[in-house]
Amino acid sequence: MPGSTGKDRDRPGLTRRTLLRTRRALGVLALAALVAGCSIDYTSATAEEQAQEGVPDTIAVDILHRVHKNGHLSLELQASRAVTYNAKNETVLSDARFAAYDDAGGKSTDGRARTVVFYSDTENAEISGGVRVHSASEKGDVSAGSLHWENKTKKLRAPAAEQVTIRKDDGSSLSGTGFSGDFSRRELVFTGPVKGSYVWQEK
Repeated sequence: MPGSTGKDRDRPGLTRRTLLRTRRALGVLALAALVAGCSIDYTSATAEEQAQEGVPDTIAVDILHRVHKNGHLSLELQASRAVTYNAKNETVLSDARFAAYDDAGGKSTDGRARTVVFYSDTENAEISGGVRVHSASEKGDVSAGSLHWENKTKKLRAPAAEQVTIRKDDGSSLSGTGFSGDFSRRELVFTGPVKGSYVWQEK
């Protein structure tokens, strides 16, 4: 279903509910930057068939969703595939990418992940596969193999043994394990071994 939803137009065959779920799922990726259904009614299927694990309610491909504010592009969300399981409140996005733009039209934040699993009942998410988000305002990026977003506490965590790397555009970097980020406090913590370098620039 290639194309865009500029000015919030729905793509034929996609419901607003599906677009909202997909947009929220991709939006979870954007939260890391601070450190960034085709609702098909299978009326012929039985309840038992619908309950089988692995049988999706929705499959959408080549998703491109654009959000405009005040006549300017503010957010662009992409995924090669979105699969929704209503019984599990789960949406699985493949090859997810996003880009956010400032009022001047410049790219403020962009990111990508191979897979995003979004749970619509809690708005929690599992992000994995080459996770990387860059923020122009923070002048740096965060990269990891996998991350978990807990919406209620506004915390982003990596598995205990997972290495997370934060790089600044000036060349400074910090890598470590036991990573967590508290977005309510804008606080980052590494509980495991950490290594890195700091670039000193004279003013």
